[in-house]
Amino acid sequence: MGASSSMEIARGPGALAAAPWRSPRHLADLVLHLVRRDLASAHRNTLLGWAWPLARQLAQLAVLVFLFSHVLRLHIEDYPAFVFAGLVVFTWFQAALIAAAYSVVSNAHLVTNPKFPTMALPLVAVAVPFFDVLMALPLLFGLLIADGRLSETALLLPLLLVLQFAFTAGVALLIAAANVYFRDVQNVVGVFLLLLFYMTPIFYGLKNVPPEFHWVLRVNPLTAFVNADRALLFDGSLPSGIDLAIALGSTLLAVPLGLALFRRFQGGFVDEL
Repeated sequence: MGASSSMEIARGPGALAAAPWRSPRHLADLVLHLVRRDLASAHRNTLLGWAWPLARQLAQLAVLVFLFSHVLRLHIEDYPAFVFAGLVVFTWFQAALIAAAYSVVSNAHLVTNPKFPTMALPLVAVAVPFFDVLMALPLLFGLLIADGRLSETALLLPLLLVLQFAFTAGVALLIAAANVYFRDVQNVVGVFLLLLFYMTPIFYGLKNVPPEFHWVLRVNPLTAFVNADRALLFDGSLPSGIDLAIALGSTLLAVPLGLALFRRFQGGFVDEL
């Protein structure tokens, strides 16, 4: 971060909004500043603070492990680590899209500033819950070590996280722009994510699904990300070719489409807000 950007950040959000954001570097500086601000205020005056997102994931993990290890047995080895690996992928996507839907409409005071890069808002919505992922990973690694599964393929996880960040950002840009014009989008996103949870192999694997229905899960890009995540962390192997192709293809489609549509329609945001 350059000296001029540091001075703008030090003077606060007002100075940031008035800054001439003309380059990706400046946009990145602004996103990082807003992420720090949101993280600092998100859990202020709470007992658990930043641990709340992790606590919610652990509560969900406990219920799923109880149901599918003791009530309806799926016979999956090291089931807690298996489920948690899937939850980390899905909860990041879920939190990012919910926040992205509101990101523009709830920040009208920033959007109406002609020098403020509105695109930063959905990117912040994706970046903030990424820190929940960073908090969850040590626990996931602990589970994998306890099960004797952690291997050198885990070193490739950052590449997969970058790919998922890009895919999620592309979808977030689409949702943020659409919700400005059609406020039903934020409600549709909530219903969509509820259904998507069960259509993503989080608490089950593809081997638990009859082969004739695999295509139903494969059209969901998160299936590829969950499978790739488990391959690196849980199985100690490289992701399959089909999972890599779907994850990469979905990203290459979502990012340019999200960027193009957001830029196409952001000119009308002020009138709609």
